[in-house]
Amino acid sequence: MNNKMMSDAKNTNDADRPVFYHSLNELDQDSSKVKSKFNVTKLNSTDLIEKNEHKLPEYSELPPSAYDAVPDRDNYRNLMSLTGEAKSRPTLLELQNYKRLSTTDTDSVQKGLDIADSSDFKTKENQKSLDVIKFGWVKGVLIRCVLNIFGVMIFLRVSWLVGQAGVGLVSVIILLATLVTVITTLSTSAICTNGEIRGGGAYYLISRSLGPEFGGAIGIVFSFANAVGCAMYTIGFAETLVALLRDYDLKIDSNPVNDVRLLGLITIIILFIVALIGMSWEAKVQIFLLGILVVAFINFVIGTFLPPTDETLSKGFVGYSLNRLKENFLPDYRDGEDFAHLFGVFFPAVTGILAGANISGNLKNPQKAIPKGTLLSIVITSLVYLLFSFICGAAIARETTGNINHLENNTFLDCNQENITCKDGLLHNYQIMQMISLWAPIITAGIFSASLSSALASLVSAPKVFQAVCEDKIFPKIEYFAVGRGKDNEPFRGYVLTFFIASAFILIGDLNAIAPIISNFFLMSYALINYSCFDASLAKTPGWRPAFKYYNKWVSLFGALLCITVMFLIKWWAALISFIIIGGLHVYVKQSKPNINWGSSTQAHIFRRSLEYSLKLMSIEEHVKNFRPNFLVLTGPPTTRPALCDIVAAITKNRSLMICANIITDNMVKYNIDYLSWMRKRKYKSFYSELRSPSLRTGAFSLMQTVGIGKLKPNTLMIGFKNDWQVDKIENVIDYYELINDAFLLQFGICILRLDGGLDYSDLLDNFSNDKDLSSSDSESDRECALSNSDDANLKKKNIEFLISRQNKSNLDKALQKKPSYSYLSKFNEKTAELEKTEPISESLTSNKNSFLKSTEVIKLKNTKINKGILQGINIFHHKHQKGFVDVWWTYDDGGLSVLIPYLLLQKKYWQKCKLRIFIQTKNTSDNVSEEQRNLATLLSKFRIDFNDLIVFSTTNKKPQTSTVSIYEKMIQNWRLKPYENLDQYPWKISEEIYKQNLDKINQQLILKDLLMEYSQNSSFIFITISVPNRLQTCAGLYLSQLDLISYEMPPMMMIRGNQNSVLTYYS
Repeated sequence: MNNKMMSDAKNTNDADRPVFYHSLNELDQDSSKVKSKFNVTKLNSTDLIEKNEHKLPEYSELPPSAYDAVPDRDNYRNLMSLTGEAKSRPTLLELQNYKRLSTTDTDSVQKGLDIADSSDFKTKENQKSLDVIKFGWVKGVLIRCVLNIFGVMIFLRVSWLVGQAGVGLVSVIILLATLVTVITTLSTSAICTNGEIRGGGAYYLISRSLGPEFGGAIGIVFSFANAVGCAMYTIGFAETLVALLRDYDLKIDSNPVNDVRLLGLITIIILFIVALIGMSWEAKVQIFLLGILVVAFINFVIGTFLPPTDETLSKGFVGYSLNRLKENFLPDYRDGEDFAHLFGVFFPAVTGILAGANISGNLKNPQKAIPKGTLLSIVITSLVYLLFSFICGAAIARETTGNINHLENNTFLDCNQENITCKDGLLHNYQIMQMISLWAPIITAGIFSASLSSALASLVSAPKVFQAVCEDKIFPKIEYFAVGRGKDNEPFRGYVLTFFIASAFILIGDLNAIAPIISNFFLMSYALINYSCFDASLAKTPGWRPAFKYYNKWVSLFGALLCITVMFLIKWWAALISFIIIGGLHVYVKQSKPNINWGSSTQAHIFRRSLEYSLKLMSIEEHVKNFRPNFLVLTGPPTTRPALCDIVAAITKNRSLMICANIITDNMVKYNIDYLSWMRKRKYKSFYSELRSPSLRTGAFSLMQTVGIGKLKPNTLMIGFKNDWQVDKIENVIDYYELINDAFLLQFGICILRLDGGLDYSDLLDNFSNDKDLSSSDSESDRECALSNSDDANLKKKNIEFLISRQNKSNLDKALQKKPSYSYLSKFNEKTAELEKTEPISESLTSNKNSFLKSTEVIKLKNTKINKGILQGINIFHHKHQKGFVDVWWTYDDGGLSVLIPYLLLQKKYWQKCKLRIFIQTKNTSDNVSEEQRNLATLLSKFRIDFNDLIVFSTTNKKPQTSTVSIYEKMIQNWRLKPYENLDQYPWKISEEIYKQNLDKINQQLILKDLLMEYSQNSSFIFITISVPNRLQTCAGLYLSQLDLISYEMPPMMMIRGNQNSVLTYYS
């Protein structure tokens, strides 16, 4: 029995044992005896389920949860490919069986990708409608590149180059040009194998590597260069054809230029029709043209082995000779030619290496086709160029008289005879290869084939590259050309545009002036491709993993520099024009800031440099001269407290750190709002941080310890004053007070901003989202509609967007320019959501018929009337302050932060016209005030703080006004401990003992309030130093009442306290 059970168990174990395979192709074969190499297990899932079915609980017993996804290509490809339905793996919250939150909470990546608007993603319906013709590496890349590199240069200019530079230097020219193209191809191969690529050729490679700025510039000029190149090649064909016809005394017009124009237009029309028929026909035509070219090459080579006739001998064809090769090996420059110019003449012939990459969208496998086809085409064409150079050098004389009569006395090679001018040979006869070939018409057909193939390739490349640029929407108002036609998505509109551009340049008839600029456009593209490879390698981003390994970043950099050098060798002025044009387009795209994110190497460099400098900053000890007030701003949702954000942004812009923090407590709702986008619209240079916390104090305490990195951490806390401290819940008031204490405990400086109308507009703006800005609407009726239909709940977001729009801001600026004095805002009671009082502001807001808000109009949202005072309050720090005083009440020595922050604010253009007044408290008697004033003035001058007035005051031996005392008593009335109450029941209340301990400080604050009312009632802004709460002698109600007292019914006030460390110094 036991033996049988053991036998059954053994059989069962053998059946269930995993089977390993050498490769994935063996999964379908029975190869259990193969030795294990890859740990790939072949399991029958149906059998496993049947065997373990009794172990699985019923479905109803399981909580609803997501299944963990297995690795699937669609989970990765849907972000970067054009095919396949979008899929996504379960989120962490789904796997943990939490209730799925909103998209904003669980998928923050979605914001950055913005898939719906990105041109990298197509809808499924569009994908189904596309059936693009695909080519392999031979037909799609090799043939196209070979045809583009073999232009008319090989028939009409190689012999002349050999005559000028000799076989040796021509070989150097060819090899140097080959070096440039090979390096560029290696860089191209590395980039195109670093992930799937779309159509667009050089534009796509550069834009996805260096970003839209470089990519957009190159895309435009590269498309234009191909369009004009098409015209150049067509003119080359037409000129050859006109010359041939005139040899037979056939002509259309007496002026040969007109013949060239007419024949060129006829040719471009035929090529245009071929391109419109489709890529398949165009490819067949290219193969046919390549066949003619190959026959022409064979025809020339065979002709060189035939014995020369008298005619060909007199014109320089002397047959193969080693001595002739030696004579033609060294250079013999004529007519002022030199190596640099000759290289510039030859190099445009090899600029066709991207002909295959330009139709990358029509390649079956671009990652393999482009490297293989392009490199092989360079090898083939370079060898042919070298072969033809040696043939010309070994078989043709450099120059001859061309006179048959000179053959008798063997003087046809002597060009030094009197009255004899040499007009044949390598130096003078461009048609000499045609002359010595087996049959001259075949060479002519080869010239036609080379010209037409290059023209056709350019005619196809230009629209496809331009279509890719248009699809990405980098430049405005060109999306029209992004629309394709037919199942192939052919850029019909781009073909028409290219046709008209090429036709216009053909009508010019002579492109010698513009040809160098076109060549430089191609070279600039090659330079940027090489730099893209270098830059991506240097950035060391984990996403740079090209499958093509035969590249080197320093070689790519050398290739980029080599391309730029060649640009100046061809024509220095053309190189400068190219740089200016591309630089101008680059600046335009950079300034327009298109909403595009391709994960470029530029972004990777920003991260790398930021990390590098952050680490360097860690090793630098802090010094008072380098102190910067870095702010942590407790804004909540930033859209609800725009004034708080505006004032800090003005202080820190381009100078120090600003972090807007939103602490989301358990009882708060998180809205689907892109706050960073809103902050960019307001032009804040700030970070944004969110934190979930059970309370405001706990979250703030955590943020003050953890937010930031290294030395890039905040040192100053900015908060808004708690206007409702008298009516809010006790625990909230205590939390707010303890938050201030926590800031001092963590050595933070603290700034508390108060506006008489309040800072918090959450009642109005809490549902704000980034809808279309009404201020950007072209129609005035759109804005009128937003105001008139205010009862519609869906209009709330549009109204709020309107409130903070630039149009609103500009109207407020105009009003404030007419009435520069400060106008009180309507005081808003946050508890009752009602306006307690409304004081009018300048009527100039409504005097203009185009004003944004009529005098009788209000916007009603959430039972709250938004009057013009609140509109001004939202943007109070977002407009210029033309005149007025900024007062600094430096009542305590806090290290100088109370003086530094106002100084930084006044450096901004919005505040530059305001005058700075400094009030400094002293404990000296009135007899010594003038001396104290001189000492303090000297101190401020050493601090390099410019001020308009310096006032020294003392609160010693002074009494507050009765009205001020009365106001204060009412403030703390509900916080004073009653006789029938005790601290055990009401520990937060102000006991008589604590009140007496603070009586001197309270008296001082009362006097200070009187002084503020006397001197700063009409100031534009007030900064005042506040005291540090004593934990043993102060409570929440007492401290907040003092802050409330000095800031109540005053202009905008910032209450400041430094951390007692010096932030000012007069040492250099």
